[in-house]
Amino acid sequence: MAGHGRWAELDDAAFMASLPLAQTDIDYDVERRGEDGLIEWLLGDAATRVVLVNGGMVAVPRHAQGASAGALFCFNDPAAPRPDATVPEGALSLALLSGAEVRAEALGDGALVIYLGLDRASEPAVPYLALDISRPAPAVNAAHVSADQGIDGAAGSLAERALRDFDWVELREFAPCATPFESGIATTAVALAAWHANQRFCPACGAPVRPTLSGWAQTCTSPNDAGRLLFPRIEPAVITAIVDDADRILLQNNAAWRKKFFSVSAGFVEAGESLEHAVRREAREEVGVELDEVRYLGSQPWPFPASIMLGFRAHACSTEVLVDHEEVGSARWFTRDELRCAVEAGELELPGRASIARHMIEQWYGESLG
Repeated sequence: MAGHGRWAELDDAAFMASLPLAQTDIDYDVERRGEDGLIEWLLGDAATRVVLVNGGMVAVPRHAQGASAGALFCFNDPAAPRPDATVPEGALSLALLSGAEVRAEALGDGALVIYLGLDRASEPAVPYLALDISRPAPAVNAAHVSADQGIDGAAGSLAERALRDFDWVELREFAPCATPFESGIATTAVALAAWHANQRFCPACGAPVRPTLSGWAQTCTSPNDAGRLLFPRIEPAVITAIVDDADRILLQNNAAWRKKFFSVSAGFVEAGESLEHAVRREAREEVGVELDEVRYLGSQPWPFPASIMLGFRAHACSTEVLVDHEEVGSARWFTRDELRCAVEAGELELPGRASIARHMIEQWYGESLG
């Protein structure tokens, strides 16, 4: 942002390269999604690897670094009580199964299998599928052994065995500790699984829907609806780091959050509204600050459950803070020294490392915080 302190020197490309949920580099292989029998064929391909999802969680090898058995990590939830420990730095990887291990249940009635695409960096290319174990499926007793992390062959449904044999990590905690590739495919898997879970009926006629196009769409089952195709709807939200002439950053605590949790301005885009108007409106409504210069930074998928965060930097032409006391409980300007001291003293909690908000704050600060 020209003329406003150290931000004049920021590298937007480097910023985007560091966002954990925005690093999708798999080939979506879009042209094959509609092929008849594609999922069944991929399940029979020895090269295929299958990612397991369960709500907002992904399966990782048991007792992987940073995970504990059966854990549901939610440290980034600003409304949740702060846990005593955080996930330590270190690599997490997905628990990948073969198609043969999941084939019987993946082809069962009610199963949700998503073709994520091809890893063309491998030779030959490796296909990836996602299987949502929260969907109904019959019990399978046959024993299988994976070529990767493995799943026990004891009796029970795949879901029962997967919950027993793997650790489960919430996506926001998995992504910062994973490779960009695995973070990207996990984000896609969780996003699509959430959409299918939340939309079970046609919004036009109310009839049940079923997955199609290899999990990337739904079709209405009503004979009167002519096979209506339904696609995921993404909710755009603007998120803005606001600075003033003194190069201070404005952080706010929303009423629904923990008292110490502070982040940057954010809100959903209204119907018929431009992104820039939404940025200025949110700042005015929530904290009473007027903005002049607004600069687009980049975007990050946020499938919790269906958003995309559109990041901006903005300059405040007024600095008096007037919070609405409905959505925002408090807000204040921070210098870099003030923010560092508040974080080190435990007086202020920042957004989790998977979020674009954390990266925006640290980009302004100049290095990692905490």
